[in-house]
Amino acid sequence: MALPTQTIQAIAVSPGIAIGRTTRIIDQSRHWEPQLHKITADEVDSELSRYVAALALTRTQLINLRKEVRDKLQAQDAEIFDAHIMIVDDHKLNAEVEKGIKTDHFSAEYALYITSEHVANVFSAMPDEYLRERSADIRDVTSRILSNLTNIQVPGQELDLDARRIIVAHSLSPSETAELDIEKVLGFAVETGSVTSHAAILARSMHLPAIVGIPPELPEQLTADDKIIIDGFGGKLVINPDARTEEAYRLKKAEVGQIRSRLESESELQPETTDGFIVQLAANLDSPDKIAEVKRCGASGIGLFRTEYLFMNRSTLPNEEEQFEVYKKILAECDNAPLIVRTLDVGGDKFNTNIYRANEQNPFLGFRGIRLCLHERRDILETQLRALLRAGVFGNLKIMLPMVSSIREVIEVRSIVGQLQHQLKSEGKEYVSDLSLGVMVETPAAALMADKLAPLVDFFSIGSNDLVQYTMAIDRGNERVAYLYRPSHPAILELIRVCVDAARKHNIWVSVCGQIAADVYMVPLLIGLGVHELSMTPSSVAVVRRVIRSMAMYEMEQAAQAALNCTNATDALAIAEVLINQRVPEVANI
Repeated sequence: MALPTQTIQAIAVSPGIAIGRTTRIIDQSRHWEPQLHKITADEVDSELSRYVAALALTRTQLINLRKEVRDKLQAQDAEIFDAHIMIVDDHKLNAEVEKGIKTDHFSAEYALYITSEHVANVFSAMPDEYLRERSADIRDVTSRILSNLTNIQVPGQELDLDARRIIVAHSLSPSETAELDIEKVLGFAVETGSVTSHAAILARSMHLPAIVGIPPELPEQLTADDKIIIDGFGGKLVINPDARTEEAYRLKKAEVGQIRSRLESESELQPETTDGFIVQLAANLDSPDKIAEVKRCGASGIGLFRTEYLFMNRSTLPNEEEQFEVYKKILAECDNAPLIVRTLDVGGDKFNTNIYRANEQNPFLGFRGIRLCLHERRDILETQLRALLRAGVFGNLKIMLPMVSSIREVIEVRSIVGQLQHQLKSEGKEYVSDLSLGVMVETPAAALMADKLAPLVDFFSIGSNDLVQYTMAIDRGNERVAYLYRPSHPAILELIRVCVDAARKHNIWVSVCGQIAADVYMVPLLIGLGVHELSMTPSSVAVVRRVIRSMAMYEMEQAAQAALNCTNATDALAIAEVLINQRVPEVANI
């Protein structure tokens, strides 16, 4: 029997509108409680072997899932499963499970369950929303290991959709979300989760409208006879809407789709302001497989190629020849458009056990980026630079160094490049003799030293995600201090201005490759400050192009100057919001 018409206010976590029938998933957590089972002393070794084998299988599954996610979404989405692999490899957790088997003579299933539940409950009780959400990751991984231990599927309703449906559930784990068939899912509404949950992050990348915070009784009450609307903009769930409401939402959905289509059809147009200034729009690239997307969106080149994928999903490091072939192939496909390659950037939240596995109390302030490669793994840096120097003869190659915080790091890399060029010459191999080298400005130190860095490099690339994090002294994933993570803060704008001024003085150019490059409200401020290039995901290029083509340079410069004079991020952003609403209101909600 269908439910009466009603509207429920929930929390929007992924924008868009979905209209359709439901499929309910009552027990979707993959979480079940094994029965207490004791083993004999003679069975301890075999039980330990079972557990180790289940861990190995789980690790393989997660590595494969990470690759699938990277292939169909983005590299940063795949990093979610790096965290899951770290749970599998957690020495302390595994030691406790082994203790339960050896000392308490629990079965592997029960020892794992009670150990992981204790850890998950500790996270669930934390006041920090971001940390609370990590309990879902622990239970997700535990359920996968339990399934592999028992060689059976954990109880729960499998998704076998006969048509496109909206999923309604108590929860969706990251694994379940990643494994959704986008062709058969319109969107989802769940009871648990938040904007920071990994399921929500994946939903945004999959362009699936999603809300969280629905009433706990709703998944059991809804049936396939119920039609619902998910409003991923306003966070509303409309159950069995009347004809007038449904038509209004269909019109809104069609309008958003039409705007997107019009913007995408403008890929041949120049990103030129109304008074004749051209801004370069480049695309970020995670793997060579996605270069076709870069070409379709009309980007001027690749403003950030993340090379980390070359080092993932493998037991050995890529050699020079393998890397050379990858870089050469991408350069050939770029048709002489610029390709900016970031040297290996691991550390912080990017983890790779083949490269570096020392525990650091605060990895974000430890061995990251160029400091790791210079002082711990120079062999990796030299191999990568040799491959790049050789590949550079096949196109328009530029190299940038991540996490620079001192002049010495740039001088040291310049020296290494010179030595490698001499090696290649003596070996009779072709190489780039005039290498274009830039630095990522991700630390306040680099920004404040911009005037001294500029003579040593050919360009600056501002990594705004980390620049905001380090300047404001906040963990960007911590919801308790999320209110401070504001790229429009005058302090951030001032650091960008300092970089631009130094670049002008020394005749080099400035790019922004962080998330703010695709933020329609930040774009006028960045261009007004004098940024020459914005690099973003290919799907964002069309919207940013429309913003640029709808405004004059002088009014963006005025907005940027006014924002610099503000005392807080809210007032600074409001200046840009007024400009957007006046000149290009259609991009505000897409």
